[in-house]
This record gives sequence, structure tokens and C-alpha cells, in this order.
Amino acid sequence: MQRQLTLATTLVTAALGLTACNLNDPFKIDPPAECDVASQNQFVLDVMHEFYLWNEDLPADIDISAYESPESMVSDLRQGVDRWTRVSDKSTSDALFMQGKFVGLGYKTQRGEDDEVRISFVSDNSPASAVNIMRGDVIRGVNGYTAEELDADNSWSSVYGPNDPGIDVTLDVEHLATGEIETVTITKAWIDIVSIPVASIVTSPDGAKVGYYIMDKFVETTKDELESAYSMFKDNGISTVVIDMRYNGGGLISVAERQLNLTLGADHNGDVAYTFKYNNNYTEENQSTKIGKRSNSIGADNIVVLTSSRTLSASELVINAMFPYANVTLVGGPTGGKPVGSKSFEFCEKLLFPITFRLTNAVGDTDYFDGLAADCYAEDDLFHQLGDPKEGMLAAALGFLDDSGSCDPQPQPAPGIPPKLMQFDSVGETLLPNPVERMDIDSW
Repeated sequence: MQRQLTLATTLVTAALGLTACNLNDPFKIDPPAECDVASQNQFVLDVMHEFYLWNEDLPADIDISAYESPESMVSDLRQGVDRWTRVSDKSTSDALFMQGKFVGLGYKTQRGEDDEVRISFVSDNSPASAVNIMRGDVIRGVNGYTAEELDADNSWSSVYGPNDPGIDVTLDVEHLATGEIETVTITKAWIDIVSIPVASIVTSPDGAKVGYYIMDKFVETTKDELESAYSMFKDNGISTVVIDMRYNGGGLISVAERQLNLTLGADHNGDVAYTFKYNNNYTEENQSTKIGKRSNSIGADNIVVLTSSRTLSASELVINAMFPYANVTLVGGPTGGKPVGSKSFEFCEKLLFPITFRLTNAVGDTDYFDGLAADCYAEDDLFHQLGDPKEGMLAAALGFLDDSGSCDPQPQPAPGIPPKLMQFDSVGETLLPNPVERMDIDSW
């Protein structure tokens, strides 16, 4: 199957600024001397003209005084397929990417096939896990409002209140295991991210040993978790891996590099993993990253990745980079389609993340803005826990490996009818009908 690369919107945390370029780092420039709105807007505009991947498409005349904030201006400057260029709070961004922390309740929800708002993922060591909320549970009400009232008023995005530590949220939860409805009050707090909550060795129906792990984030603390998982795989002679990235919206490219090194490094040390490509101002900075061999590297030759429309950015970068070197099969649904990435530019306690590069794999595949197609279709089975071999997507993956490539093809939606999917997290971000357009902790 011919693949195209979705330039991963994975982040590179290189703080950049506005005026003078640094001779040692062409992407490092000084921030504005003043932090009034006009100065901030001018900084954003200057950076976009210089470094934005599609800078040649920017309007010639932009009135910076027409914008009340750099955040509002940057949303108007996005071109074409770009829905990711943004301005973020620096402290929140640093906490997330470098320290592996975020504020919230610690669970994600999505519509099940029964149209119920069900828990799809619960973060370890979170306020939600502390009160035994689990995947498959149904949210019947929030803060005194029923799910039906929240649907009618389209108020799921606001009912949780500010996304600040100490905010109490009362939930009416119907537990999957018992059918009982429980009312609990939990408090938003800083949560230490566990990127790989499950890493195990499962057995396919024909008795083969398969390494499986869920990877929910690409943040700095993920690296040690990856090392631990692959150490186990190496000790058990694993060469077939199922990587569950159905909810992974991306993150740091350095983590993607580590994942590739651990998955392929034993057999492909020194081979090209991916290549950065910048705008016409910086073609001399285009460079390739090579696969490296680490002490825990394996040589996976059969790789199944569990995917959905929430699989974006660094997740897609890893998938696309693996295609030339292994038998890679996508099970689930098509990915979200984010084949571009950002460098960060620091100013006034904020970070500007313009799309600054595209990424190609070793054979030049790129620009998969429509997503990477799934080879095998499988539903996200909210009635089984993640990592359970009976869970729909994992069961389909194991069945594919057992049947030597037999699986259900991806169904095509009827013309003009969008897929019925809505995902939202109870961490206070904006609710949008299409999860790949969210600008929150899962879509970096």
C-alpha cells in the first residue's frame, strides 16, 4: 500500500524569539523588549514571515492593531491545512512536555456506539482513578446537570468550570462492572503523566509471544517508560510488537526518536529515520535523523499499530518512519493527519508554535494530511479494559497476526455523512466536534 507522510506536529522545544538571529542557532531570535499587545503582535508576525512553513502564502498587508492579542492574530494567520499554529502559556507547556504534568481530573470520554458518554481512558494516579472511575463507565451527569441536559445545551465544554487546581467537579457515574450509579465529587489537580500504563507480553491465538504497550503521550518522562517496556521485550526475545496509540495526539520528537531506536535499532542502526524540511529561507538547515541502537533496542520485524482519528503528530511520525524497515499494519481507523511540526519561540511568558517544518521518511513519503489509512478496521471497544486481549482493537490485531494478514477492511462512510465521533476530555479544554482540531493537551 502506498503511504504518504503526515508531517508530525510534534514539538521541538527550542525557545525562539524576535529580532536578532543567533549565529549558532538560526532559529533563535530575541523576544520583544516590551510586552504590550502591539509588540507581541509584531513579534508573532515577524516570526511567521521568517519561519512559518507556508510563509509565502501569508497576506502582504496585516494590520496588527486589529487584534486584541497574539492568540487571536495567530489564528487568522494559519494557512491552508494548518490548524495547529498557536500561542500557549509557557509555564503550562513546560510542565506538560518537560515535567510530564497537567491539570485535570484524569479521564477522557467519547461517545460509544450506544450514544452514551463513556470513559475511554483513565490516567494512573489521578483524581479519577482515586475514586475508581474506569474505562467503560458512563457519565450520567456533571455538576447537577444530566447528560441529556448537557447534550441539549451543548454545554459539555463549560460544565467542568475553570481548568485550575482545586476546582471541584461532581459526577454521576454509572459503573460498567456493576451497573450502579454513584455520585462522586473529585477535585482538579496536577497529574503526573504515566505515558505507558500497560506494557505486557500477550499470546496470540496461535501461541506466539507478542509485546504490547499503550503509549498515551510523547513527553520527556515517556523515555524512561519506553526503556522499561523494551527491556522486558528484549529479555523475552520479542520481535512482534503491538503499539497502542489510538489516543496519542503526539508531543516531543525526541521521544519519537527514542521509540524508533528501541523498536528498530537492533537491525537498522545508522539508517535514516526521518528528515526535517523547512521553508525556502532555511533549506540549508534540512537534515536527517538516523536510527540508533540502544542497550534495550530490539529488531521488530512485525509491527501492528492501533490507530484512530486521535492518533496524530509524533505518533504518525513514528508510524511513517517505520514503514521502510518493517511489516507495519494499522488496525483500528485512519489517523488524524498531522505531518508537520513546530519549533517554539518564547516571548512574554508565552510560546509561539508556528508550523515550521515537514518531515519525510527514508523513502521521501510525506504530506499525509488526510491521515494514514488503517489496513484493518476495528472498533474501539469501551466494554473491555485496555490491554485485555479480548478488547476489540487488540483482539483484531492478534487475530491479524494469527491469520497471516486476514482482517476486516476499513468501511467507507456514506457520501456526505461524517463519521459519528465526538471526543472530549474532562480537563477544561474546548469541546470541538472533530477531535483532530482540538488544541489541548492531546493534540500538540
